[in-house]
Amino acid sequence: MYANVVMFHAAAMGTAFLLFAARELLFISASRGQVGAAKLALIANRIAGALAGIGIAGGIGLIVLGGWSLSTPWLLASFTLIAALMIVERTFVTPWEAQVRPALQGKIDKLEVQTLLGNKRALGGRVVTVALFALIIALMVVKPDLTAVFGA
Repeated sequence: MYANVVMFHAAAMGTAFLLFAARELLFISASRGQVGAAKLALIANRIAGALAGIGIAGGIGLIVLGGWSLSTPWLLASFTLIAALMIVERTFVTPWEAQVRPALQGKIDKLEVQTLLGNKRALGGRVVTVALFALIIALMVVKPDLTAVFGA
């Protein structure tokens, strides 16, 4: 059972990561004039978010099935990074998306969308979330001994 949940969790999180990365490539394309790519980026983002949620549920299942202690150092580090990811997402990305979505509905003003896509604060937030997500995945895969950081 544990092995099946690991595969389910890994597939969901890995696919979510790839979709988050694809989102950024699509936003780059949209900022260069292919405005329709921004709509695809938002769809990729929505699907990635759903997959990440499914992956998190699988991760919780793995903690229970595997008997992992919540004070395991690599889990504590992962939880800290997840919290940081959520803060960055809510601070930099979500407000920006709230502006982009309406701009992409109805008649699209190419200049307005390109201006929104050029927002460096949002870009920085999106890049940081992708990097944090990658770091979380790496921690989950490697499960390093971080007792020197978090104690025994």
